[in-house]
Amino acid sequence: MAVQVEIWQKDIQEAVFKDNEFLRHVHDESEYVLNGAVVHIPQSGGPGNVEKNRGTLPASIRRRDDTDIVYPLDEYTTDPTLITNAEKVELSYDKRNSVIGEDKQALKETVAEDFFYKWAKDLPASSIIETSGASTGATADSATGNRKSCVRDDLKKAKVKLNKQGVSKEDRFAVLPSDMESQLFPDDQTSALLQQNLTEEERRMGVIAKLHSFKVLERSTVLVYASDGTLKAPGSAGASGDCEGALCWQKGALSKAMGTVKFFEEQGKPEYYGDLCSMLVRAGGRRRRKDNKGVVVIRQATA
Repeated sequence: MAVQVEIWQKDIQEAVFKDNEFLRHVHDESEYVLNGAVVHIPQSGGPGNVEKNRGTLPASIRRRDDTDIVYPLDEYTTDPTLITNAEKVELSYDKRNSVIGEDKQALKETVAEDFFYKWAKDLPASSIIETSGASTGATADSATGNRKSCVRDDLKKAKVKLNKQGVSKEDRFAVLPSDMESQLFPDDQTSALLQQNLTEEERRMGVIAKLHSFKVLERSTVLVYASDGTLKAPGSAGASGDCEGALCWQKGALSKAMGTVKFFEEQGKPEYYGDLCSMLVRAGGRRRRKDNKGVVVIRQATA
């Protein structure tokens, strides 16, 4: 059964990235993972001073003080699931594959939503743009009232902000929750042209349109903010004042790291009259720049 476990572990790792195309568009720090649990990145202390036509000798001696970036990976685990012997014999479908498939999906969603939270948490107010379009119904779960819709000028503001930060115009991405994406690209001729002007490779990358230097992606949810502007952690209970948010970034400004991936299985447990299985994934991410440049949030404004 060892070979089968290895296959499942590879399958779990691939599942985390499948349908989460945005993870392909950030810097990968997985090579720096130690023991499957911690990211450790040596950082140079920087170059020495360069002086033209040096007139004073001996020259000053400097010592380069290198530093380290260290951050732990979070551990995500599924509840152990029992598959009884009777279920293996009597059911008309493979319950083991069904259980593993559902748990992979749950892991994928949980890890993805946590990446967004890590990347946007404690982002300064200067890096948050509020939507400015016409009033429309609130879209976050449990939210009530109206919010300003997301319009193309909002994405333009994000572009200008990154330009002023001196961030590269290459490899810029924006991922929008479904409702904000439909507001940004209504059913009109301009939207159709923006969505058609894509290469096959870009389509495979999950890009649905290109606008204001950004390659735009879409998923069901991205970020949720409370009425006081606080970023809500994934899984938090919805509230009437919640507002959705979209994330814009340049590829080099964000990172991801994947550590240990495990599939656990114990067959023939006599006290349970069946088999037990569960999964474990370690993953993490961060904003790579201390000055927070290269990352912008577009957040719904209350109408």
